Amino acid sequence: MDRAQESSKQLRINNTISSCIKQALTGRLFFLAVAGIVFALGIGGFADFWKAAGDYREGLIAYGTHLTVLQNAIKSDALCLLLPVFAALPYTSAFLEEIDSGFIKSYLPRAGRWHYISAKILAAAISGGAACTLGTGVYYNLLRLILLPMEKQGTAEKTDATYVLFFCIGMVFSLIGMLFSVLTASRYMAYASPFVLEYTLIILHERYLKKLYIINPKEWLCPSAGNWEFGEAGAVIFLIFVSMLITVLLIPAMERRLDGI
Repeated sequence: MDRAQESSKQLRINNTISSCIKQALTGRLFFLAVAGIVFALGIGGFADFWKAAGDYREGLIAYGTHLTVLQNAIKSDALCLLLPVFAALPYTSAFLEEIDSGFIKSYLPRAGRWHYISAKILAAAISGGAACTLGTGVYYNLLRLILLPMEKQGTAEKTDATYVLFFCIGMVFSLIGMLFSVLTASRYMAYASPFVLEYTLIILHERYLKKLYIINPKEWLCPSAGNWEFGEAGAVIFLIFVSMLITVLLIPAMERRLDGI
């Protein structure tokens, strides 16, 4: 009997987590976020792309031009300003929406408080990270599709580390949006707070704390080799730590919201 109950409990946990993640990754807001990342990268890399297209009129362009366009798009102000908003778009407000709609009253007793909170946090983190990673992948492959036939032959460079980095960045901004939305009980803060916080951190770094590079979101997007101990891996480790810290703050905040139901 105990084994059957334990099996039923585990199945309920798995169903709660999988349903939240499925909801986050299949909603229209997720695909809108992916398209938004592609759009932001497109704006940021347009000048370099246009230059490459112009150079092709005189003959084959240098191999790796597609990667250069991607790197410059990542460094652009357009991506820096828009990424936090799109990373927070897929699922950060779902928790408050379910409270406001009353859906949570019937769902919470079946799912369990702790499992419900864990599922919501996990789904928000994964959806934000996946939107940024997928958007970057779509843009990069579009560049390869268009520019590679124009380039001379060469050796391909791997971009795996960039995808991991973007997943972590999206995860951080998504959790930031969720934290502020829960603290303020405002769905609009889910989308506004990541942008406001990023802009504030950039101002603080550029005007007052120039040596504290780890607070600069531009460094997260494109880590400077001379700053981070392990390059992009160092930035990834830092972002994972930040995500864990936000989660520690988010759990009690969500519990307080559930206490009022």
